[in-house]
Amino acid sequence: MADPGPFQDMAVEALMTPDPETLGPDSTLAEAAEALLKGGFRHLPVVDDSGRPVGILSERDLRARLGTDLYGFTQATVEALSEPVSGVMTPDPISVRVGMTTADVLETFADERVGALVVVDEGDRIRGTLSYLDLLLWLRDHPSGSQALPPRSEAGRPAARKPRGRPAKAKASKLRAKESGAKKSRARKGKARRR
Repeated sequence: MADPGPFQDMAVEALMTPDPETLGPDSTLAEAAEALLKGGFRHLPVVDDSGRPVGILSERDLRARLGTDLYGFTQATVEALSEPVSGVMTPDPISVRVGMTTADVLETFADERVGALVVVDEGDRIRGTLSYLDLLLWLRDHPSGSQALPPRSEAGRPAARKPRGRPAKAKASKLRAKESGAKKSRARKGKARRR
């Protein structure tokens, strides 16, 4: 087997999102939707009182249960919004340990076919999350595959990343504009039919 390149040798903590926002199993789906919208991410680890992961909730899980996209979650039923995440999350999330290499993580993504992994320490407490998108973004920003690591904060952790995609407010206002345009279009069609 060929010697792995620098990217494959990187430790998982160089690419993970450290100290991710988490939920407890009793958190509601409304709280989960708000956290996903506010943070601009797609996965929320669910942890017990000791910080050990017991599940992971994806944006896709939430959309499927609420019957609407994330930006329309306020239109979901009160019953659905007040459900605990424990009933919707994927239990026993796939985790990797701090110190594992990107090569190990790539193998886990390929074998398990998941969108995100939970990164834990030796005591199985959550330290970060790593999604396939994190890997793709790093590769996009480092096309030569150089060993240069992502910028680090003063605390030695990877610097906080900007939320992916457009900010929630911009998306929400664009969605409202789209809905408003659709209503106007329907109103025009209705007038045309009455004539």
